[in-house]
Amino acid sequence: MFDTLTDSFKNAIGKIRFHDDEKALKKATAELKKSLLKADVHHKVVKELIASVETETKQHGVGKDNFLRALQTKLTDILTIEGAPKGFTFASKPPTVVLMIGLQGSGKTTTTGKLAYFLKEQKKKKVLVIAADLQRLAAVEQLRQITSQIEVELVADEKELLHR
Repeated sequence: MFDTLTDSFKNAIGKIRFHDDEKALKKATAELKKSLLKADVHHKVVKELIASVETETKQHGVGKDNFLRALQTKLTDILTIEGAPKGFTFASKPPTVVLMIGLQGSGKTTTTGKLAYFLKEQKKKKVLVIAADLQRLAAVEQLRQITSQIEVELVADEKELLHR
């Protein structure tokens, strides 16, 4: 999912080439809108984001840099909780537990690996990944491969998995 969104953002940004080209801005926002809706972002969030990015880009002059800056600012606003510290928030008393949930194919397993790697390397935390996806047995094997690559411990109930 994140790769798709990244590519979509790049495609949208690539549509803007010249300053003061509102036609290109419309193409870019249409591309962005289509991609976000395809990624199951709520339609009201998409509508608000597109309107804000379009307005802010026009205020500062249509161009790649201004479009990108407006997009980054608005995404940061949406994803930031008021009063909460920026970045990953840890529990006041360890351990910090992160539960990954989502639809099949939404990138939970891959994102778990990326998050585990980030916490280990950047935040210098001891990370333990627990395989609990009993519906997609390949997810456990995928987690096993990811955790071995990034050298993070994995817990999986092998007996339960073998009897399914």
